[in-house]
Amino acid sequence: MLRKTLVALALGLGLAIIIVAFAVKDRRPVLVCLGDSLTSCGGPNGHYSDYLQRELPDIRVINSGIGGDTLEGAWARFERDVLRYKPRAVLIALGANDFWQNSREVSEMRQDLENMIIELQARNCRIVVADCFGDRDLWNEVSTEFSPRRNKLAADIGAMQTELCRKYGCVYVPNLQLDIKPNRLPPYWDETDHPSPKGNEQVAMRLLPAIRKAWEQ
Repeated sequence: MLRKTLVALALGLGLAIIIVAFAVKDRRPVLVCLGDSLTSCGGPNGHYSDYLQRELPDIRVINSGIGGDTLEGAWARFERDVLRYKPRAVLIALGANDFWQNSREVSEMRQDLENMIIELQARNCRIVVADCFGDRDLWNEVSTEFSPRRNKLAADIGAMQTELCRKYGCVYVPNLQLDIKPNRLPPYWDETDHPSPKGNEQVAMRLLPAIRKAWEQ
């Protein structure tokens, strides 16, 4: 009799644990921020994704930024770092390292980004694309982060991302660092030549309207 009682108690406890675990699981829809060091920089609680989470408490924001990553690298890890979360929306903020490395044709970069967009749209996922190069008058900027000989490549990458967003109806955020220009100056930049937490907060505020717009699509 005692043994049966103990077994029943154990089963009841196990069931209670399962019910509690089920109840506390985060069931908010997911936004994945896919990017490079501009997404991963800022330190604990200082990423732009952390500020997006603050402004969007009903959404679970996941940071999938890896320093040094490119469009090619992001496409290679897309299943692991994006699709497995079953996101409702994805922010793709890539292209800076493709620009600096300058080792592939813009047409190849385009194919990687287009692959990601097609995969997400097949899952009815909202898409925001952000970059550092679109909507800039590079030849007349007072201070740019690169030499004028690179202006054409920057413009071509920006034009490529603009065209894909038009083709597929993605929300586009050109020049996502507009509000923290010029580069390398405090309080918006740190000693690693990346946005500081304060800089990332400004980036998040620039991204926020686009994310809300995509969410409502």
